[in-house]
Amino acid sequence: MEITVWSGWIGGLAIGLFVVLHFWLMGKPAGCSTGYGNICGLLCKRVPFYRQGEYSRPNNAKLWFLIGIPLGGLLSALGSDEPWRLSFDMGMYEAVLPQTDAAKALWLMFGGMMLGFGARLAGACTTGHALVGGAMLNPPSLLAGAVFFMSAFFTTRLLFYV
Repeated sequence: MEITVWSGWIGGLAIGLFVVLHFWLMGKPAGCSTGYGNICGLLCKRVPFYRQGEYSRPNNAKLWFLIGIPLGGLLSALGSDEPWRLSFDMGMYEAVLPQTDAAKALWLMFGGMMLGFGARLAGACTTGHALVGGAMLNPPSLLAGAVFFMSAFFTTRLLFYV
């Protein structure tokens, strides 16, 4: 099976245009972690945290942006000439993840929850800080983006060194 990958400059240009277009149309920067909080608010109706501030309106553009990400992937898979299947294959990370699908699913869900917690602690996700905040030259976002990338670099090096 041959995989076609777009050039990096095309992807970067598309992301940059999306960031500017989203801000121009919505008046707010793009990001995913608010949509994650909106989903938590819809599922956890008794938790007051998800009923205040940016979560006061659970049905908003950030929620639909978050929902659109996997839907876009599904549409891409359905439009592909190659057959597709659901998989937990994580490429080079297979060496450090549990081998059973159930254990891998639990580990990945735990990682996702930690990512969501960190995004809320930092005030935005990596998309919000590194891409959007970086495009607006926001100093705290530039610092957060640098910390995200350096943390990922060192964590990956540590995982594959051990």
